[in-house]
Amino acid sequence: MPEEPPPAEREESGASASGAADIAAEEKAPAAEEKAPPADEAPPADEVPAPDEAPAPGRHSAPAAPRGAAWGDPVARFERRWTWLETRLITGVLLAQILSLVAWVLLAGLASPITAGNSSGTVFRAVVGASALAAAAWLGSRQLGLPTRRGLVFAGIAIGILIAPLWRARGVEYFDNIRGWLQEGSTLTLMGGLRGLATRLTLWLALLGASLATSAGKHIHVDLLFRLLPVRLRVPAAVLNYSAAALVCLAGVWGFFDHIAIESFGSRADDAAGAKIVRTAHHVSDHLFLTRKQIGLDLRSLPRVLANTRYDQWMSAPAWNTWVKDAGFEDRFAPDTVGNLLVPDDGPPHVPLVISPDGEPARGILVHDLSLVFPFGLLMIAIRFLLRALLSLSGHISVDPDEAHKEELKRASEATSGGV
Repeated sequence: MPEEPPPAEREESGASASGAADIAAEEKAPAAEEKAPPADEAPPADEVPAPDEAPAPGRHSAPAAPRGAAWGDPVARFERRWTWLETRLITGVLLAQILSLVAWVLLAGLASPITAGNSSGTVFRAVVGASALAAAAWLGSRQLGLPTRRGLVFAGIAIGILIAPLWRARGVEYFDNIRGWLQEGSTLTLMGGLRGLATRLTLWLALLGASLATSAGKHIHVDLLFRLLPVRLRVPAAVLNYSAAALVCLAGVWGFFDHIAIESFGSRADDAAGAKIVRTAHHVSDHLFLTRKQIGLDLRSLPRVLANTRYDQWMSAPAWNTWVKDAGFEDRFAPDTVGNLLVPDDGPPHVPLVISPDGEPARGILVHDLSLVFPFGLLMIAIRFLLRALLSLSGHISVDPDEAHKEELKRASEATSGGV
């Protein structure tokens, strides 16, 4: 057997090995420093990897939040997709509302006659002229430097404002014709005009916003008693709370629908629920039929109105009678009532606005249908509450009363500490 070296020799050899390892580590250190990513390319310190992704070697990350029970995964996915859809829908509704309000105010100003005794016509012409000239100056000076382009834009704005009084009388009849068509002879007439459309869109915004707030847990609620509960009782209390809120919303669904069915669609208060639903559905179907026919008329009116032909003068009496006979009214309404829509061929021009054979006024006819957004919106909010109850029960969302506002609380805390 080989002899074991003396202790002194063992210590000396161990020291030599240790020194060699230190030298090797020092030689490798520069290479490691060269391979390290720059500070501006390093991942943020607070970035947490997705639950399905493994953290990079040597990277310290916070523990992933619990995903919840597997049976709640489909519910969570459905809720996220629904939120994605409503977010885009509310954006579209908001843009449509802004457009309708701007069009209503702008047309009212441009169509204001000189005899009105106000300066709205001049002000709106200044806005239109300044915007048009500024845009033309910016687009037409692409080859010039930025200071020159800015100067031309400011000059265009100034010129547009200065020349507004010179064309104060121009376009009054033209814009009045467009406004009259939109208000009295188009599909918007069925909704109460541009203003009526803006009102309906406001209701959509309110209900969509309430639905999104409910999905995020930011709906209005009093959580004082909830905060006093022990932690183990918070999930059952949250499920009970969401279920009760959903029940209240469902009661409101029928309450609003019952009122609309009686006030807008002619149902009797003592009618059965099924009879009210059938009658409402029948009227909504008729209104949609009339809306389709009005859209067809609008497509024929639009080029004539843009060509400055009076919207209420282009359709002759024979043309109206031909349209009525070819529109398919007799497939839905009684033939004798459809015959009442015909006018004498030698009569004056007819306004291109659809008429209901049963005598229901056409103006605002869709307001009754659009009022159904109340029960429909409450139904969506009720479903949102039920989804939150399921997600609370499965553990996909936290029942912490501050969870929905943790980001706001964090920012407020950082602002306070920064100010101190």
